Amino acid sequence: MADGTTGSAVPGVGGERTARAAHGQELAWLTGRRFEGQLLQHVADTFRVGAATDEAQLRSAFGELALRHTALRTSLRVVDGELWQVVHPRIGLPLEFTDLRGVDDGRRAEQLAGIAEQAAAQPFDPGRAPLWRAVAVRLGETDWAVALVAHQLVCDPASLFLLNAELVELCAASEQGRTPVLPELPRDPAGSADRRQDRSATELRARNEEFWREQLAGLPPGHGIPLDRPRPAVRTFAGAEVRSELPPGLPAALRKGADRLDAAPAVVLLAAYAALLHGRSGRTDHGIGVPVSGRHRPETLALVGALAGTVVLRLDTSGDPDFAELVDRVRGVASAAWEHQGPSCPHAHQLAFSLTEGPDPGPPCGFAEADLLLEVAGRAARLVYDSALFAPVTARGLLGDYLALLAAALAEPATPLSLLLSLLPGAAATRPPRPAHDERTAGSPTAAPGPSEPEAPRGGRAAPSVLLRSTT
Repeated sequence: MADGTTGSAVPGVGGERTARAAHGQELAWLTGRRFEGQLLQHVADTFRVGAATDEAQLRSAFGELALRHTALRTSLRVVDGELWQVVHPRIGLPLEFTDLRGVDDGRRAEQLAGIAEQAAAQPFDPGRAPLWRAVAVRLGETDWAVALVAHQLVCDPASLFLLNAELVELCAASEQGRTPVLPELPRDPAGSADRRQDRSATELRARNEEFWREQLAGLPPGHGIPLDRPRPAVRTFAGAEVRSELPPGLPAALRKGADRLDAAPAVVLLAAYAALLHGRSGRTDHGIGVPVSGRHRPETLALVGALAGTVVLRLDTSGDPDFAELVDRVRGVASAAWEHQGPSCPHAHQLAFSLTEGPDPGPPCGFAEADLLLEVAGRAARLVYDSALFAPVTARGLLGDYLALLAAALAEPATPLSLLLSLLPGAAATRPPRPAHDERTAGSPTAAPGPSEPEAPRGGRAAPSVLLRSTT
């Protein structure tokens, strides 16, 4: 089913199959209901097909994908106050075609981006399948690009990667007149669990819940970073971003430093983020939301669905550790979180971090699900921020300080945290924080907005790619 969960108790209609919604789907559903009309919970990607094909072959390939993956035929339904997934036996393909062959080469990329943004900006009705759409864009006689958009209730970023790969293989096989080579899926992803499986899932959820209750007990509310504007009574999710190329030599230094510290690059980057937050807030205890794949079991690797989630890593910077020791602390927390990811992972957080694959962080982002999201990809980094809370100049300062701190820490990992912070431009992070707006109070006078940052439509890439993997 949409996330591989099992256990049907509500009868379907006309060949429908049902299963209880996963915990993450319930949270996404409730968030969507609460902020209806404000937040588009979409994942989106645009890719080249890479095989000589035509409209009929593309339509056939998408039809095969819809037959293979139940998530592409899934909607959500509330029955007696409980949320259920509904797999439909068939759907109408939400596939459109457009032709850009007559467009000048210089304008083609711009128009393709506009088509993708328009597709991503259209909302879905969670109660009506399918919860995805695609636009096939003809660039040449047999050259195509595809803009693919799906609701987070049924797909995650890894699912889009899988669909991309399978679509390309289906088209290539059609072109070459051979049978496509596709990953084997579980015999019945929607399935029905026996009592033993139900008990096993319940016990796993209970263990995860207990772990996270202990892990996050006493975590301070709020992050303590001074705000430029008072927190509004109702979130708008309006956001903007600043981004920067990584300084020359920093990607290589990160790889070498991670090897020297015996840690994954994501752990090193997170440790530097924790150090920056410590300097800007004066606090030693921060919770940072980090995406996890939800694909730690072999049978889930090829599944399309809403498997991804978020765990909150509680990072401790007390005692003025040197950077190497801070990396050790983060590694331990990340390893424990990996072992306890699952349907009970909490994801209420104001700060977030992601290390994504690819050459850059993707298209501009015009919304913010967290107050601050630091994202690193390839040779670039960006800070996505809630523009109701922070001014552009503050975001630029945070990102600049982060990159400077990371470079200094990699150069001398034995340097104490206090000294690293004192080396930042102007040593601003070591001064007492300027007076912040009370995060518990809304409705106080709003500071004058700073200069505007470019903002993308709300239909841009909606979620960072998954980063947290086993660090052992």
